Amino acid sequence: MLAVGAAGLVASALAPGSAVVRLHGLANGGGEGGAGRSTAGRAPLLIRRLRVRIALARGREPERRRRAVAELCAVLAAELRAGRSPADAMVTAVDELDPESGRELAPLSEAARGGQDLMMPLRALAGARGARGLGHLAACWRVAADTGAGLADVVDRLSVSLASDEALRRELGAQLAGPRATAVLLSVLPVLGLGMATALGGSPLAFLFTTPAGLLCLAAGLALDAAGLFWTHRMVRRVLSESGLE
Repeated sequence: MLAVGAAGLVASALAPGSAVVRLHGLANGGGEGGAGRSTAGRAPLLIRRLRVRIALARGREPERRRRAVAELCAVLAAELRAGRSPADAMVTAVDELDPESGRELAPLSEAARGGQDLMMPLRALAGARGARGLGHLAACWRVAADTGAGLADVVDRLSVSLASDEALRRELGAQLAGPRATAVLLSVLPVLGLGMATALGGSPLAFLFTTPAGLLCLAAGLALDAAGLFWTHRMVRRVLSESGLE
């Protein structure tokens, strides 16, 4: 029950894109004839699948950005060591990224091609989740611009630091997988208990939903279950926060 409620909250938090709007139109009777009715019958399932994919993609965005920023710094340092100007090096570094990251960091290459200061786009893009490394790159850029110091060495060190942080983050994720799995398992054990009680001839659902004592037990159980999941999530976030990797 808790899992169903959480899934509902996640689905409602997702803003529907144009594809979701079109599917809702089909579900409400869009289309003509049998083909329209057939598509409308499948529309709710398609909407749910689309929302799940959007949620998964959003969860992977910070990781993709971290990899992209580390790769950007590595290519940028290599281009600077090869004697390229900072602007040309930035254009090449952005072009070397995967298409999605390249589109996201396109303001950097556009500013570099136009001869504009890169500080503003770097700081603006650093606000996205997983792109904090761009803020460090902006600081390096400012120091180099103010002092005339070389940019290649410091950007190279930054890329090594970002790669090291990502390796540590993966290691922590592997270490924390056990506690997370245990918390999820404990949260679904009450549901398994209800199934076992029903299989043995009991009527746990009738007790939980039709009696005052049952409703009280149900509310208390859901509250404790949610508190356990929240507590585990807070502990994981605290570990990541104290390690400076959140």
